[in-house]
Amino acid sequence: MTDLKELLDEAAGPEPTVTDADLSADLTRGHRALRRRRITGFTTGAVATALVIGVSWSVLPSGTTSGAPQPAVQATKTPKPVQTTPKDYRKLHQDTRKPPVIPAKPVPLAANSTPFAGVVFTCDLIPRGWAVRSFAKQIVLYDPKLANPSQYHDATYVLNVWSEDMVDDGDGLTPAKYGEAWTKLPKVRAGNQQAVATGVPGSPYGRQQVFLRQGNTKHLVTITNQAWNLAWDMNTLLTFAGSCHYKK
Repeated sequence: MTDLKELLDEAAGPEPTVTDADLSADLTRGHRALRRRRITGFTTGAVATALVIGVSWSVLPSGTTSGAPQPAVQATKTPKPVQTTPKDYRKLHQDTRKPPVIPAKPVPLAANSTPFAGVVFTCDLIPRGWAVRSFAKQIVLYDPKLANPSQYHDATYVLNVWSEDMVDDGDGLTPAKYGEAWTKLPKVRAGNQQAVATGVPGSPYGRQQVFLRQGNTKHLVTITNQAWNLAWDMNTLLTFAGSCHYKK
């Protein structure tokens, strides 16, 4: 072992003499190397941090940052719809007044020589002694001698007549009141014309309506009788309706 060490020492030559200047230089180089490592580590960390922040900003929504926490979005309160109860117009307009008294004898028909004004139709017969008034393109027949008519239920002392047209939605000409074509509805005769009625001939007084077709056209003359003070049955109403026609 001693022989080997001696051989190595001889091959390496004598050790160089180390002075104080050499030691100071080595110490200075060591301090510099340590400072370089610290600076390099700090710079690398800063670059890495900047990269992380950059990536974070790139994935955040525009206009936001990853700094202070954003305030929670407050949900918009939708006001509850206010339920409004629709007005019951039937109750508002409910008429509790009684109709006039039905007379012992029905009011007879009389010839009408004055065509109705303001409408496209007229009737050749009229209840005897009754007056004619044009209102909203319809004719209202009433008894001018009826005492204090305002005491009675509305429309229970008038006879209404107006014109209307049937419509064809693909199933044939159909009156507005019905869902079936005219050709499928049961017919009655009113004078020389076809008619559809809500009652049948011979039926007692009630709310009665007649749709009188004008030849083979789409035109109708509609008669609604609610006049208790006429005391008409369906036969009399059909006789009156048969006298109604479009003006020539």
